[in-house]
Amino acid sequence: MSSTPLRLCLVGANISHSPSPVIHQAAMQSSGIEGTYVVRDLAPAEIDGFVAELRDGRYHGCNVTIPYKAVMAEQCDRLEGAAEDLGVVNTITVRGGRLVGATTDADGFELALSRASMWPRQGAPALVLGAGGAAAAVALALTRVPLLRLRIAARREAAAAELAERLHGSGDIATVPWDRDAIAATAAHSAIVVNATPAGLDTLPLDPRTTPAACCVVDLRYRPRPVDVVSAAIDSGHRATDGLEMLLQQGLLSFEIWTGRAAPAAAVRNALLRAVEG
Repeated sequence: MSSTPLRLCLVGANISHSPSPVIHQAAMQSSGIEGTYVVRDLAPAEIDGFVAELRDGRYHGCNVTIPYKAVMAEQCDRLEGAAEDLGVVNTITVRGGRLVGATTDADGFELALSRASMWPRQGAPALVLGAGGAAAAVALALTRVPLLRLRIAARREAAAAELAERLHGSGDIATVPWDRDAIAATAAHSAIVVNATPAGLDTLPLDPRTTPAACCVVDLRYRPRPVDVVSAAIDSGHRATDGLEMLLQQGLLSFEIWTGRAAPAAAVRNALLRAVEG
């Protein structure tokens, strides 16, 4: 790596309280790398200017979060791996003024669930709630199992249909209406249910307490902790986890893309837990 201090950032909207800087500052510090990681909380009208800053070399790379994962993918000169499959990015590297986009969300999700011993077995049925960038990564990761079937339900049914189409050829993948009865009926025959929406227990069209006892429940939200959906699932005897470990894992993978080095996961995890749990 160059001895030039690493300049990184996170771009998104309403992200002032994101713990991503904690992840990357801890990763740099524990790896002996000098650098900075800042939050760029931008309105849609500011994205073009931000892209120009990237191309001009203000940053070596950036993470991308809601609502710009698809928008920033369109700005990239090249998409790699899962980013090309899904049309979304969470990691951009600047190489000679060119933007190279990737997504570490799918691998981060798999690593997080594997660490929790919740990665589904081959032939399991699954239900994903949501159709945004994170939901797309989760769905892609689950197709690798491979599953018996994958069902996707989202408030924006057109987005759910588009995601199912993107994954066409990866197995039995279809959409389910954003309807409490339809979702409950699907969850009743699922080995894992993933909430990849901002909805909490009060507004989610599924009560995890009504799912089969063997069904694992994942909620990608990680604040406030304990996450209500996860707590309700655990209280009713389910294995369940929130999205904090996925956040950590995808961040570590992004860091490795930028630096070519794996950060000490334990040190970074401890820093993240301190920041989130206060």
